[in-house]
Amino acid sequence: MRSRKPAAMPPAIELRGLVYTVNGRTILQGIDLQVAPSEIVAIMGPSGCGKTTLLKCIAGLLRPTAGEVRIEGMEIGQLSERERMPLRLKLGIVFQHAALFDYLTVFENVAFGLMRHRKLSRGELERVVRERLAWVGLEGVEHLYPAQLSGGMRKRVGLARALALDPHIVLFDEPTSGLDPINAYQIDRLIRRLNSELGLTAVVVSHDVVSVFRTADRVLMMEAGQILVEGSPDAIRRCDHPHVQAFLQMASTERL
Repeated sequence: MRSRKPAAMPPAIELRGLVYTVNGRTILQGIDLQVAPSEIVAIMGPSGCGKTTLLKCIAGLLRPTAGEVRIEGMEIGQLSERERMPLRLKLGIVFQHAALFDYLTVFENVAFGLMRHRKLSRGELERVVRERLAWVGLEGVEHLYPAQLSGGMRKRVGLARALALDPHIVLFDEPTSGLDPINAYQIDRLIRRLNSELGLTAVVVSHDVVSVFRTADRVLMMEAGQILVEGSPDAIRRCDHPHVQAFLQMASTERL
């Protein structure tokens, strides 16, 4: 008897005709997108084009006006908050300014989700927190508070917190914003390493063209709530669309 072929894996993320409207203004205009498992997709575009709104719809933080958001084949748009929770635990989010709790130590920040969603002994909790901090190169800082950390360190604590629950997918909102080139490079290299070693799927929203071209497998350029072009970093560099070239030149000038 012939063995059956394994079923093809669904996309890690799939958007179908995604529309988001607020106060009579349409922010997202029918976005279609598939992100394969273990793919790093970067989203660029001018301010106000809908990048962060798109990320929030994927994360389930905003409910789309129309269309579908599927996470590993499961449509989340019409689920109740309770029904969404198992799917949300597959997603880690790293916010632009890390969004750490200032009144909690690094240990308590990283442990926050674990304490809410996992029943772990104190010893196991400490092991997981220290392991995640080691993944991002921050051993021995558990006792510090966010105010005692540099911007790059806070970003890495935010990533450790996002990784604490072993998500399949991590969403990054401007991960290198406000960082000097050395710290930005370290964050980029960390994203690539975690993708390579853990098979993480990543969606990165960024204005940082150098960072995007350094990390992404595929790049999307948005404009006015739509995907203008998409392709490999090399294809985007060579794209002759005037809006793409204008954005790349402006972004490069801002870094000088």
